[in-house]
Parts: sequence; C-alpha cells; structure tokens
Amino acid sequence: MKMSKKIIAVSLVVSLVMALFLPVGAFAGQVSYDITSPYETVDWDNWNQYQAQLHTHTLYSDGTVDVKDVVERYYELGYDILAVTDHGVVNKGWNRVPEVLDLIGYNQYINDFEPMSQERYEEITIEGAGRDGRPMLDVPYGIELNALVVRKNHVNGFFVDYGNGILGQEEDYETVIAGNSAAGGITFINHPGDFIAANKENGRAEDYDQLKVFIDPLMKYDSCVGIEIFNLRDTTDRADRILWDTLLQYTIPQGKNVWGFSNDDSHALDDIDVTREIMLMPELSNDALRTAMENGTFFACSRYARYEMGEDFVGEGEYASIHSLNVDDDNDTITVVASNYDVIEWIADGEIIATGETLDLREYSDEIGCYVRFQIKNEGGIVCSQPFVCDDGDMTDEAVEYPEEHVPNNIIAAFFQELLDMLRRTLIGEVIYDALFL
Repeated sequence: MKMSKKIIAVSLVVSLVMALFLPVGAFAGQVSYDITSPYETVDWDNWNQYQAQLHTHTLYSDGTVDVKDVVERYYELGYDILAVTDHGVVNKGWNRVPEVLDLIGYNQYINDFEPMSQERYEEITIEGAGRDGRPMLDVPYGIELNALVVRKNHVNGFFVDYGNGILGQEEDYETVIAGNSAAGGITFINHPGDFIAANKENGRAEDYDQLKVFIDPLMKYDSCVGIEIFNLRDTTDRADRILWDTLLQYTIPQGKNVWGFSNDDSHALDDIDVTREIMLMPELSNDALRTAMENGTFFACSRYARYEMGEDFVGEGEYASIHSLNVDDDNDTITVVASNYDVIEWIADGEIIATGETLDLREYSDEIGCYVRFQIKNEGGIVCSQPFVCDDGDMTDEAVEYPEEHVPNNIIAAFFQELLDMLRRTLIGEVIYDALFL
C-alpha cells in the first residue's frame, strides 16, 4: 500500500513537470509551428485598402491608347495606384512625353503623342477631382524591362530611372534585375508561365529545369520581390499559380518568400480592370507602396482564374472583402475575417487542404510543407493571399531537393542540346520548337 502511494506521488510529480516544461501538443505528438505572416505589420483598424494596377501599356510602346486615356479609365474605375510600364520606356509622369526608343515606339510615326495636361494631372494626382478628394498615385519610373525579346522574358521595374531604351537579352532575366537593383529599385517577373509555355503542359510549371531561370534571380536579389500569378485574361499564364506554388517550395526553405502579383498588362481599353492588387497601406504614397510591395502586404485579384474556376468563368461584381487576419502562434491557427464570399480555400504545396475562415495547422501537419496561403472565390472572381511561412522547427526537411544539373553523356548529345538551345533563342527557332516539341 505504501509502495502504491509512492508510485502515485512520483507519477503526479513527473506529470506536473512534463506539463510545465514540455511544449503544448507534445503528449499528442503534434507539430508546433512558428508562423510568419506577411500581414503582421498591418493595422487593420487604421490602414486603408488601395486598388492598384502595376502593369500597363500605352502608345509609348505597343499599346493602342494614349497615356491620358489609359489614366482616365483607371481613374474612372476608382483605382488608387497606377503604374505605366511601357516596354523599354521609363515613365517620368503621365504629363510628360518620355524618351521613346525608335524600335519600340513605332507608334510615334503613326500617332501624335498626347500626354496629360499639367492641370488635369494635378486634378488626378493631388486634388482627387470628381472623387471626393481621393487622388490616384502616379508610380514613378515604371518600365517593362528586356524590350524586344522574342521569348518575353519580361521584368517590371519601379522607383529608379533605369532601363530606358535598353534592349533585352533573350532568356536572360538577371541582367536587368541586377541593373535595377544596383540603381536602388525593385522588380518582379512578368507572366513567367508564358516564358516556359506552361499553358501547353502544366508539368513544365513544376519542372526545376524550367523554373531555375526564375529561382536563381529571385534568390540572388532581395529587390526582386515576386512574380505575376495572374496576367490579363489568364490564357497563356493559366498555370502560373502552379508555378508559384512550386517556386515557394524551393525558395521559402532558403529564406526567400515570393510575392504573387496580379496585373492587367493592358494594351487596349478592353484590357483594363480584369485584375488588380489590393494594397494594405497606412497612407497613399510611393514610399508606402514600395514598402507594401517589398513586405507582401497586399492581395492579388482576378476576374479570370481558368485553372481554379474554369475556362468559361468571368468574374462580375465586387470581389470578396477581407477585413482582418489573425495569426495565433500559440494554437497554430490562422483566421481570416471576410465578407461577400462563396468559399475560402487553404492551399499548401499547391493542393487545397481545407476550407473555412480558420485553418488549424496542427490538423493538417501531414499536408503542410513550408507554407500555406488562401484563396477566396465569389461571383466577382478570385482573391489570393500571400504565403504564410510555416516553420515546424526543421525547415530544411521541407526543402525540395535540387536536381543535379543535366549533362549530356556524349559529344553528339551535347551538340544537339546546344543546337536546340540556340534555336530557341531565335524567332524561327521558337516556332520550330513549339511545333515539334510542345
């Protein structure tokens, strides 16, 4: 009897010690996460949500509309932020004609350029005329870099006067990203799925040999903050969310989150307002915009989401509204407070793992690699969050192993590989490659 009491006493002491010093969930063998939210700095009660468009074209390159008409249309639709990003042409203000390269600005021989008047420019950017004093921000030095490349290895640059008139190099992202970075700007990679023809075979969006061209500059340059995950009507880029989810599995374990942007890439008035970003910022300023782009405090929205919502779906009406986000690190949950939605889906490693406003990470630990993100659907379209990093204490276990570089095993194979690579760097070669191999 005395021995039994001693055993009970010892057991109680051991249980108490374990309860005090072991982490929550240890008894059940649960994983505990350190969650890093891109939205942790957001003051949901006092910050505003600004509608942004960061990829547009005008007559200054291959667009079909004067810059003043492009600006007026976005202003009419209620946008708060607009970047004009013509090919090889730095935007120095909607009220100024930029330096247009002859090969790019062929429209100058067909049309007279008509910039916005100074008076109207101030009404829009300062006074907020006709919108109850709500102005629209002119993003400085917007440009689409790598002009006149065939393969469309395009990069958008912002905030520094870099790249005007510089012709691009085929299949080379790094040169312009490095140049913009050295000048003090930031960039993101445009329509990556178009470059690797992922729309013709989704598997290309999950192939390291295809994605390495994006991974390398993203990892090397902090100033390259992300990629477009929606572009225009989501046709040649319909696999870009697959591509994004694959990229994240390589980059996050190495310490780099990759933000997803959503842009019209508008060339005509009919292209306007098929996508947007919702920027969460304390004020409407270019400093605040840059911070939001660097920190990922925004959502990506699209009327078209062919992979997620079907080929025939076209969003109409208002997007879902997100009012706040709460990350509970103690209980490993993420909660989104939203309205006007049909479903909230949580995604890990490219797969939908749960639905609903709250995700309990412990319940899905077998399905979560190194991140989760959510997407919200309604009749207006789709709204995507940026990724939440989910570290279970050993992030290296979640890293996707880099394949060994492929080396042809004989001289003949090496010759044909080099010939194929050379062909793909030319227009006729791309046509041949497209016809024979895709």
